[in-house]
Amino acid sequence: MPPAGDGPLVDVGVVTWNTAELTAEALRRLLDSDQGCRLRLLVHDNASSDGTPGVLARRVPEAEVEVSGENLGFAKAVNRLLRRSTAPWFLLLNSDAWPEPGALGAMVAAARRRPRVAAVAPLLLRPDGTVEHSTHPLPSLAVAAADAVGGRRWMPWRWLEDRCLEGAWRHDRPRVVDWAVGAALLLRRDAVEAVGGLDETFFMYVEDLEWCWRAGDEGWETWFEPSAVVRHVGNASGARRFGEDRLGLESANLRRLLRRRLGRTRAACYFGLQAAGCGGRALTARLGGDAAGSARWRLATKAALGLLRAPATAAPAPTTAVAAEASSGPEVSVVVASRDRAALLERLLGALEKQTLGTGRFEVVVVDDGSADGTGQVLERMQGEASFHLRAMGHHVSLGPAVARNLGWRTARAPFVAFTDDDCVPDPAWLEAGLLAMGADPVVVVGRTGPPEEQRELAGRAFARCLRVDEPRFFETCNVFYRRQDLVAAGGFDERCRRPGGEDTRLAMAVRALGVAPRFAPAALVHHDVRDGGFLGALREAPRWQDVPIVLRGHPEARPELLHRWLFWKPTHPPALLAAAGLAGALRHPLALVLVLPWLRLRLHHRPLAAGHRARVVALPGGLVLDLVEVGVMVRGSLRHRTVVL
Repeated sequence: MPPAGDGPLVDVGVVTWNTAELTAEALRRLLDSDQGCRLRLLVHDNASSDGTPGVLARRVPEAEVEVSGENLGFAKAVNRLLRRSTAPWFLLLNSDAWPEPGALGAMVAAARRRPRVAAVAPLLLRPDGTVEHSTHPLPSLAVAAADAVGGRRWMPWRWLEDRCLEGAWRHDRPRVVDWAVGAALLLRRDAVEAVGGLDETFFMYVEDLEWCWRAGDEGWETWFEPSAVVRHVGNASGARRFGEDRLGLESANLRRLLRRRLGRTRAACYFGLQAAGCGGRALTARLGGDAAGSARWRLATKAALGLLRAPATAAPAPTTAVAAEASSGPEVSVVVASRDRAALLERLLGALEKQTLGTGRFEVVVVDDGSADGTGQVLERMQGEASFHLRAMGHHVSLGPAVARNLGWRTARAPFVAFTDDDCVPDPAWLEAGLLAMGADPVVVVGRTGPPEEQRELAGRAFARCLRVDEPRFFETCNVFYRRQDLVAAGGFDERCRRPGGEDTRLAMAVRALGVAPRFAPAALVHHDVRDGGFLGALREAPRWQDVPIVLRGHPEARPELLHRWLFWKPTHPPALLAAAGLAGALRHPLALVLVLPWLRLRLHHRPLAAGHRARVVALPGGLVLDLVEVGVMVRGSLRHRTVVL
């Protein structure tokens, strides 16, 4: 639609802090696409220690980068960008977001048709295509009271949809909204001059709500335009800066804003109603057997009650050693999710100390997923003792390994990310061999995995679980290397997987769909502990595989590769069902026992449950029970994820 003159139509303003590769990838996507308008790219770097300005200078030379000597916070940095901007439109864009082709043109066109629109919000999608709920009502006692009594389940749909409440509002039509998330927000220059910039008393979070609220007071509107699509990774800098403490900071900022807006009494009522609603959802989730959901809502209840600590917002001063390392940057980041395995975690970190790859060439990011066994103390001590750069973060409650690993890799500084588990011992040449296999090709590298030498006898016991990896099939996170840009493009681990089982293969399928080839590196060796809990231990572990069906959802081409006969998770499952039918039929017709023979042959010769012949026979009854329980778990997962795997 190009306007008259040679100047840019839209100034795109981006604030960065320690997300060099992610920011460069996002900005490159923006500049290499046709946005339907001219633009200029303005960047404010908040004193990054990961070499962000240098990375942008090499990969995004079009960007006009201003480097701050200290971390000013998000709101103050945005105001600096606004003062540098001269265009009639200013796109406030997060460093982990990028507009799809034509998005900017669609947002500008929507605003031009409506002269009282101060801000235009696009449709925010996660990299995997899921919708991010990004438009909200202004905080009010009416909405809080509706939540407190479970109104989202029974109140009129129109009332819920008018207020853009999650679950009732599908982000499927253009409309005026109360406020929108500031991950991508097109601002009208005239409105900014009339309303002012962002409130700099907020270091980070709630500044977008406050600005839209203030603009509404002045008679301006916030418009939602679904034809403009922006991809948003979400919380990249926030996770790196505050980890899970960000909820405490957001809660404290909202409390301060509502006391200013509603008064202390009404603000207290609002948060009391919020706590009641979150507490009710926590109880419902617990009664429904959703432990992870219950934990999330309990955490939200604590936030509403003001019981979460708000982290300090002053920029941390890095030690000389860390600052020197950050200037050059690590080549690979090792990400580990851990829960209640303090002793094993200490062993893993000791093994990483022995890597032949120089300690200055890698960093280790450990995410504590709600441990209660002293893991935090071990990490605190090891941070002072480790020769490599060790960074620890974590959740107050367990949210699952997928969430933990996403938090870890999104805050990693290296172009390559290696995953391993806390019950593993990498070979000294592990990292060096993995990086050598990565090379310059677009590949995902799977290393060789087997039991430690001293546990080989355990691996032969009945029902022992021993992980051996000799090919890139399931891409287990005990030993896998990714390019960070591929993780960004794929959106990371699927956080619907609440248990450790399937989330790693699901990520690999998404990365392979991008055209990234798998590569096996036998020299990149990791020793994985044998889990020897006997029959009961194997039975207790079976429910962890409930999310396996989600791996195949959307990837039917992977069924021949990952499943037995396109439908079954394990080769033992179809004959186990046949054996169960034979045992049931034998009550009336003894000849039905012949149906048990295929399963017996498989379990005695091809898929034995133990090493010795006598042990194999003794384990047969438990083996049949275990196979049938696993089929039941698969059925439950199939119903949950609407993808059939047996």
